Amino acid sequence: MDKRIASGCIASIVGLMLFAFVGYMLGAKLQQVVATPMGELPLFDLTGTFVSMAVGGAIAGRRFAWFAIALVVLIWIPIVFTLVAMHPEVTLARVLRFNRLAIGGNLVLAPLGALLGARIAERLRARRAVA
Repeated sequence: MDKRIASGCIASIVGLMLFAFVGYMLGAKLQQVVATPMGELPLFDLTGTFVSMAVGGAIAGRRFAWFAIALVVLIWIPIVFTLVAMHPEVTLARVLRFNRLAIGGNLVLAPLGALLGARIAERLRARRAVA
């Protein structure tokens, strides 16, 4: 792994932590979820994932999209297993069913954010090279 990808991963994780901290500090105002027929959609968390991965993509480039997916998976694995461990009556299938929209949204928005961030960074570099 080269330094740019490592820096992008670190920046993305710090961004996710900042979004989680802001959401925690501001409480219920930002942690609103939208009820859909498929489940609940945590908009602030999805926005945090998209923005954080866009920053990582801007730093690391296009190859970061795969790392963004891996980061999301690595974040969701302990979350799911913690939820199962905290509530013995809740099965793994039930936790996954309840969180499928959030997990799926994160898995879709992470590489999109990374690719958008990489594209914006490429355009800025090209603009600076011409000027």
